[in-house]
Amino acid sequence: MRVLFLRSFAVVTLALAMIAGHPARAWAQRPTPRSIAVPVEPIPQTLIEALLTEPNVVVVADYYWVDTRFGPNLRIDAMIVDAVDAKTRVKGARVQVRDPESRGRQDGTSYIDLDELIKLSRGLTTMMELAPKWTFDERRATESGITTAGGFRLAVRQFARVPRAFLSTGLIDPVVTSIEVADLPTLKHAFDQAIAILNGK
Repeated sequence: MRVLFLRSFAVVTLALAMIAGHPARAWAQRPTPRSIAVPVEPIPQTLIEALLTEPNVVVVADYYWVDTRFGPNLRIDAMIVDAVDAKTRVKGARVQVRDPESRGRQDGTSYIDLDELIKLSRGLTTMMELAPKWTFDERRATESGITTAGGFRLAVRQFARVPRAFLSTGLIDPVVTSIEVADLPTLKHAFDQAIAILNGK
């Protein structure tokens, strides 16, 4: 009787082991699913961009000319965006940079909200004060820079005692141009002019 019980127990145990092991074996033989790349739109970094790309909302963007005096490679516009039905208004600036080496390339564009525009103007003052101090010391190279949330970047680089200012726009594949460090006060004046226009609207 005991032998019969042990044999029955062994048969049941083997059957359960086979049933339990079979799905695991089948699962192990399945190919690993490949991940599919899904294109994702970049998240708007500024209030202006967020309002301009708001779905199902009528928006009106007004642009005001700012005198930059830097030729065709740099353009700054003060701008006000209104969502007509939502009664929402956002102020700021649009900065466009053209690649002087590639005329066929699309201009790089960055949007700057008004509060950031004020910080950018203050930052320019600091950078203008720092740049002359780098000329007569032993440093091989020095760089100062300021970047906005919308991808506008201003950098002043000095290498071998030759300072140069670089402007770039766009978060993805930024477009870069350069200006003389002596032109930084003119650039600050352009941003201050944009601020004055926006404060008057």
